[in-house]
Amino acid sequence: MSDVMPFANKLILFFQKVWEESSGECLLQIQLLVALRNFVVALGYQSPICYDILLPILQKGIDIDSPDELNLLEDSMLLWEATLSHAPSMVPQLLAYFPCVVKIMERSFDHLQVAVNITEDYIILGGSEFLSIHASSVAQILDLVVGNVNDRGLLSTLPVIDILIQCFPLEVPQLISSTLQKLIVICLSGGDDQDPSKTAVKASSAAILARILVMNTNYLAHLTSEPSLLLLLQSSGIPTEENVLLCLVDIWLDKADNVSSIQRKTYGLALSIILTLRLPQVLNKLDQILSVCTTVILGGNDDLTEESSGDNITSSGSLSKGTIPSKEFRRRQLKLQTLSTKCL
Repeated sequence: MSDVMPFANKLILFFQKVWEESSGECLLQIQLLVALRNFVVALGYQSPICYDILLPILQKGIDIDSPDELNLLEDSMLLWEATLSHAPSMVPQLLAYFPCVVKIMERSFDHLQVAVNITEDYIILGGSEFLSIHASSVAQILDLVVGNVNDRGLLSTLPVIDILIQCFPLEVPQLISSTLQKLIVICLSGGDDQDPSKTAVKASSAAILARILVMNTNYLAHLTSEPSLLLLLQSSGIPTEENVLLCLVDIWLDKADNVSSIQRKTYGLALSIILTLRLPQVLNKLDQILSVCTTVILGGNDDLTEESSGDNITSSGSLSKGTIPSKEFRRRQLKLQTLSTKCL
């Protein structure tokens, strides 16, 4: 950042002049979008100094109704992602752009990974204000993606759902109930024994449901008894003789070796809560449940050690002097906060 700052104002004027003179020159505009993205990255958390020229250019590039949209969209989305990743805080103009993600996803999933990254940026950076304004758009995106993309697409999308629930455990589950029902169907569907990607999708989906049980127990109990869920399971060819929540217990036990350490801890917390129900069907699985919980306990604080280490964090766990929390740091803090609020 120190290398570019002395020239920032001149570069801003240069970018503005080139953009104004590039009308109809798509190749030149694409090169300018790439240069702007590099400029934003170089500026880091000083990037708002170029918002006066950056945001109008960005708005044009992500407008799918723009005549040049087909040529500019990919690089505009990468610029959008970089802008959010290096923003010290959310600004109203950026907040207002989010519905464009919905329109882009409704047209195709060609830019799914970048769209997912952008959505995650909005959740982490925008917080409660973002959710209060764009909750319906977030729900629409997730409902559009889950069930309509392949396993690779799902694996890139599931972390966003997990972060949403970490940030808003009481508000979000009911807003995305349709998506969560699809995750339950994924968990209870077979056919993943010989397919590592399907196993990963099922295990990660189960971890999200386990998190809801831990952070909003009553809602998961409500969701798993919803008539609409039972109809969805039946239409998917999944037997529904057994209680759905108890079926999820089997998944948590079966997939405990297929998840990350943090997800395994979430499994363990969920299973511990299930034990308090004292149901005969649960007590029959006591040995398996205790085995998972013991593995979690013996695993110690591996994730705490891993997540608390980073370039921007001092040995005391606080930010280095003069730094602003990066997206990675904010994500670590979410994980640490979740672990600190619940313990086995």
